[in-house]
Amino acid sequence: MSDSIKLSKIRWRCRRGTKELDYLLLSYFDQYYLESSESKKACFEQILLLQDPVLIEMFADPKQIENKDYQQIVIQIVGTEEGFSIR
Repeated sequence: MSDSIKLSKIRWRCRRGTKELDYLLLSYFDQYYLESSESKKACFEQILLLQDPVLIEMFADPKQIENKDYQQIVIQIVGTEEGFSIR
């Protein structure tokens, strides 16, 4: 598979059907994915395999994420350990 096709598939997997998750995941992909290490890329791809409710919980409270690699990426996406809240 060519690199451009692989990247297109990963980018497509960032689209989740909710504006909030789409924004968070696509922002990370567009800003950081290409420049990330291979291990970080693999970790992000693993995050994309998670169900939406799990992702929402992770973004809402990154401190509670047990997998430290996931936690680092989520904090990078959200910009804080405190997570976000929708008001």
